[in-house]
Amino acid sequence: MTDLRRTAVRGFSWTGLAQGSGYLIQVGALGLVVRHLSEPSRAFGTEVAAATLVGVGILASEMGLGRALIQKRDAYEAHLAAAFWMGLAISCTLAALLYLTARFWGGLFFDDPQVSAVLPAMAWVLVFAGIGTVPRAQLERNFRFGQLAILDVCAAVSSGITMVSLALCGFEVWSLVWAFVVRHAVLGLGPWIFCPFNPVRSFKAVDARVLVGFGGKWTGSRLVGYVQQNLDYLLIGRFLGIEALGYYGLAYRLIAFPQTRVVQAVAKVTFPAFSALQDDVVRLGRAYLSTVKYIAILVFPIMAGFFLLAHPGLVLLFEPEMAPAAVVLQLLSPAGALRSVASPAGLVFSALGRTGLALIWNIAGAVFMLAALWFGISGGITGTALAVSLGVLVLTVGSQGIVNRLARISFGEYLRALYPGAVGSVLMTGVVAGYKWLVTGVLPDTTLVASCVVAGALAYPLALRFFSAGTAAEALRLAGLIRR
Repeated sequence: MTDLRRTAVRGFSWTGLAQGSGYLIQVGALGLVVRHLSEPSRAFGTEVAAATLVGVGILASEMGLGRALIQKRDAYEAHLAAAFWMGLAISCTLAALLYLTARFWGGLFFDDPQVSAVLPAMAWVLVFAGIGTVPRAQLERNFRFGQLAILDVCAAVSSGITMVSLALCGFEVWSLVWAFVVRHAVLGLGPWIFCPFNPVRSFKAVDARVLVGFGGKWTGSRLVGYVQQNLDYLLIGRFLGIEALGYYGLAYRLIAFPQTRVVQAVAKVTFPAFSALQDDVVRLGRAYLSTVKYIAILVFPIMAGFFLLAHPGLVLLFEPEMAPAAVVLQLLSPAGALRSVASPAGLVFSALGRTGLALIWNIAGAVFMLAALWFGISGGITGTALAVSLGVLVLTVGSQGIVNRLARISFGEYLRALYPGAVGSVLMTGVVAGYKWLVTGVLPDTTLVASCVVAGALAYPLALRFFSAGTAAEALRLAGLIRR
């Protein structure tokens, strides 16, 4: 096993542990909080709507400077200073603008006074994003993922404590809002503890120009991609209302573990690794296929579990009044699986410096997804969820066709990479579905869900070992490396 692969596996083990722990903490905190909110669906909808708008500002404020520092193989002190001061100036400016124009943006997209009311507080997140961009990028560039993992867990714990404490004190939606701010404060300020540097250094315009040349295109691509992935939130909030967005947003938050947290863990590790291989396209293609294969092995069974156990699992966790989110969770599960395995495509674009191509593709994808959602939203939140899954399927095939050309791989190789996770998950689904059918009405719901999880945990590795013995053996070797 090469040193780069060892480093990547070690980094993923740290990052994956942190992301998984953070997810469990957040879901547990939400399960407690929902019992102390007078209108949980409306509170969740308000927080989701505001966070969606703030997310645009976060991407714009970072200007891709952190990605540029990671991708640039000869970044110097002057580049760090240029990135820090530019990022801080942009983030503070955007935070001030959002604070002053919160009423306009909340009314434009969601037409709800509560969204406008919480946006000024959430504008602080943009400042924290600007402060932490450079030291966090340096930690990722140097594969210091153990320290990043500590920060991610601290952010999740701090956010969860804030959320539960404020909810118990009757702060309603503000418990969700301040938890969001606290999480980003830890993520923005924390990297300075592990990777301090002196930003009081002079830099030349050329130092900034080099970073903006890459970061500007990356930001444009990410902004369009972000809008594409959040069009469902915008349309539901605008046309179906904040309460409907609350149900939809809760379901989407549950599938966020494989779709965003696992993907974030992979991206933090693989983007520096892919960038190191940018001059060896053949090795980059192999690394990409290996990444996709293990994402599928991790994500596909989780998505299958969400589909199978949405009823009665969601009601057990979030109380019966949130039951409408269960069907949405089932319909979104395929989208979560597909987006997870499609996400490394963007890393290939960036590692090879093809951010312009990524921008063009994301614009085309946004137009297509808007058309799909326009038809789907007439069916309410369930119709929207179905449109998202079908649209993501089409876009995944399209983006993979582009990556095949860039990384010199074929669709056959890509499908072979997905095969172990797909086959194992299908067989696991059959076993768990049959078991659930037998014990439904016999066992209490809590016992039913727990026993289904155990059945799936036993069936999935056995299916992997039987149908893809080589992959199972390699996974065991990687697990041994992670354990050591």
